Amino acid sequence: MRRNIKKIGVWIAIVVLIGAAFGSGYVLAHYLKSPEVKEIGETEEIVSFIDGVGRTIKITKTPERIVSMASSSTEILYEIGCGDKIVGVDKYSDYPSDAENKTKVGSCYSPSLEIIIGLNPDLVITWWYGRNSIESLEDETTVMYINPESVDDVMNMIKLYGLIMNKTSEADSLVDEMQDKIDNITNLVGGLNKTERPLVYYELLKRGRSTGQGTFTNELIFMAGGISIAADEPLRYPDLTDEYIIAKNPDVIVVVSYGAAVDEIKNRDGWENISAVKNNRVYSIDTHIVTSSPRLVDGLETFAKWFHPGLFVE
Repeated sequence: MRRNIKKIGVWIAIVVLIGAAFGSGYVLAHYLKSPEVKEIGETEEIVSFIDGVGRTIKITKTPERIVSMASSSTEILYEIGCGDKIVGVDKYSDYPSDAENKTKVGSCYSPSLEIIIGLNPDLVITWWYGRNSIESLEDETTVMYINPESVDDVMNMIKLYGLIMNKTSEADSLVDEMQDKIDNITNLVGGLNKTERPLVYYELLKRGRSTGQGTFTNELIFMAGGISIAADEPLRYPDLTDEYIIAKNPDVIVVVSYGAAVDEIKNRDGWENISAVKNNRVYSIDTHIVTSSPRLVDGLETFAKWFHPGLFVE
């Protein structure tokens, strides 16, 4: 009789968690499975989810050796108290400072597979667009690809890491803290109509490369009270021509810190009459605060202050 009661309790937990998880777009199930050969009362934790390339991943025990090839994921793991589980990081993981003490394994585009294998990881986390470089490891260990497309996706990714690492309370607290900061900003700018929102050109590493639909950066720009000139582009990362940018006449130009210098942008031929250049509203932003990390709230605040300085008088 005790065995039957135990099974009923477990399956109720499955139904509740699946219902909550499908809204995230990541987690399929988080439940307790009673192994057949173990004594009554002993359980095994399983997290099953869809990763960023559509693969079903199952985590049957809390990872002890993680290689993070996404700096944003490195930050999340540290924030929820799992920095000690990280044995290797990509070359861009430099925050918090302890991450610089971890073994460097290259980048998601050019990883050192030999170093990664030598670290004997039980979980490797990397970006979806780096799959071709690391796909050969999928038969060696658990590889998880991330592909957040919205701020909600980032929040849900944090919660997923909390489930995987058995740090759900820490992950929930981090998400709540981030949401409070987001609410503070959006409450200030949320009521602005279209004419009150500046047009924004956001540039990545390549001249003209911007962020369009399906990127959380595009969403951050709108949440901060702006409108991206690439917001209606069908591609996530469109290449815009000079003619297109000049015709759109953005009020604000923002370039990521690994991209062009502000002065170089201001001195581009034909750009001198763009409103952002004429009014000295060209800015460089730290790439670490506009990626899928907890510091995206700092990026949101920075955007909002640049777009609407009058709303943020000290």
